[in-house]
Amino acid sequence: MRVAAYAGLRRGELVALRWRDVDFAGRKLIVRRALSGETEVRSTKSRRAREVPLPDQAAAALQRLRLRGEFMGPDDYVFANRFGRRLDPSALRRRYECARDAAGLEPSRFHDLRHTYGSLLVAGGIDLPSVKAAMGHARITTTERYLHARPASELAERFTHALAASSVATAA
Repeated sequence: MRVAAYAGLRRGELVALRWRDVDFAGRKLIVRRALSGETEVRSTKSRRAREVPLPDQAAAALQRLRLRGEFMGPDDYVFANRFGRRLDPSALRRRYECARDAAGLEPSRFHDLRHTYGSLLVAGGIDLPSVKAAMGHARITTTERYLHARPASELAERFTHALAASSVATAA
């Protein structure tokens, strides 16, 4: 769940992730394939590999997985079942729902982790083109759905500084 939430991968990309796609030194995940239905395809939704920044929160979760001692070869799945095979997407969804319910959270979908990821990046000041690239969107208009207006009370100080820095003369 942490990797999904902190890397913004689609469910099909997450279950198709292999250890060779995790670059701890370069602090990135390389999304090369995804699951489409029951078939693993060697491309993503956008039909090309992409590099996703690997924030510390996701890296720590992946480091813990490395301690399991088995299924750690470059071609092994990061999220493997007890036989080393790819984790079933519906099993991942069920695990998410159990964790969500145990935490007492509102009903939400697994995909909402991805939406939260995009929204938090934009709210944190990450530029839209960078969010677009990390999320693998074909069009910036798709990424724009993660723009959310902030309450006026939160923005007043930022607006004050922005307007003070401009050369606009104040009037009445």
